[in-house]
Amino acid sequence: MMSEDRSRVQQNDLLLHEAVIKNEPEAVREALRRPTNVNCRNNYGRAPIHWAASRGNTEIINLLIEAKCDIEAVDKFGMRPLLMAAWHGHLNAVQTLVKAGACLAATNKKNNDILQCACARGSKEVAAYGIALGAKIQGCDMAGDAPLALAARAGYTAVVELLLEKGAYIDAVNKVGRTALHVACEGGHCSTATLLVTKGASREAQDNSGRTPLHQAAVHRHTELVRVLLDTGCNVNATDNNGVTALQMACAQGCRGIVEHLLAVGADVHLQNNVGSSALHAACAADATDIVELLLAHGADPALTDQWSQSPLSVAGGAAESPPEGFRRAARGSFSAILDLLTATTNLDHHQEHSDGSTSPRHEDKSGGHSPAANEGEGNSER
Repeated sequence: MMSEDRSRVQQNDLLLHEAVIKNEPEAVREALRRPTNVNCRNNYGRAPIHWAASRGNTEIINLLIEAKCDIEAVDKFGMRPLLMAAWHGHLNAVQTLVKAGACLAATNKKNNDILQCACARGSKEVAAYGIALGAKIQGCDMAGDAPLALAARAGYTAVVELLLEKGAYIDAVNKVGRTALHVACEGGHCSTATLLVTKGASREAQDNSGRTPLHQAAVHRHTELVRVLLDTGCNVNATDNNGVTALQMACAQGCRGIVEHLLAVGADVHLQNNVGSSALHAACAADATDIVELLLAHGADPALTDQWSQSPLSVAGGAAESPPEGFRRAARGSFSAILDLLTATTNLDHHQEHSDGSTSPRHEDKSGGHSPAANEGEGNSER
């Protein structure tokens, strides 16, 4: 008999969960009239109050509170109903739980409090309410991210602006040394990055790896954001701890658009990283024929060698045992077009000039196209 009673209660518990999940107040009332555990949990440790908070249904939240639910119930991720409501941006639900006495200092397992939950999900109203209640605007989660960084990473520009108005430190860094501008660039959020720069964020801030926001935008292939950063006058030739530039990163990624933006504002094609690899080495390793052509047109030296005496030509031809340090070896396509470009450029007679001082005619490649590098004969001496 006791087993039957227990089974009946378990069925009622399931009915309560289902009623809350379906957002049906009358079904919740019916479930609560039966023998049930108002704090029954699912496999994630969530009680009905968690589901009600996540849906923002204040009527159901009040029904559960009247039934003496635990408003500080914690699921397997450390989320309490108040944090759940903040995470989903339900201001009325947050206010209802606060009025019922929910702990304002509660955090989840990542150490996110009510303000950080709101900022990570872009709820300006809940963020403003959390600040009004005294939430720490410079509080950090387990990764060292403050609310400003959490909002910037997701591109919530309005929330970023609110936090700055409330006094958030614009260049605060997380545990890997990244600022809000770094993480906005990582996510490719142009409007957020523009706001941060306009408000005074450091464009040259370096994280623990020495990467600037421009490095982050380039390595994550955010072409338009790279242009936006360059328009603000950031250092196009900044190097990270390995001596790698944004140009080298873009070449390694095969991002022609980014390479074009960088070259247009004077990116140095001759710079080598700490082991001697250049942008041309990176482009050859990535099998990026169009980028190789661009670099050669801007005077890149195909004979430049790294510390293992590997030239871009040897990298493209596969003679090198491994790709340049820090760059990937392309697993696709043929290197024949790149070899044609490099060989043509290497074989140019740079001393042959016309009487008017122009360089010798362009070499043609096997496909009948032209190598623009022939007009850059003098460029190789500018290193």
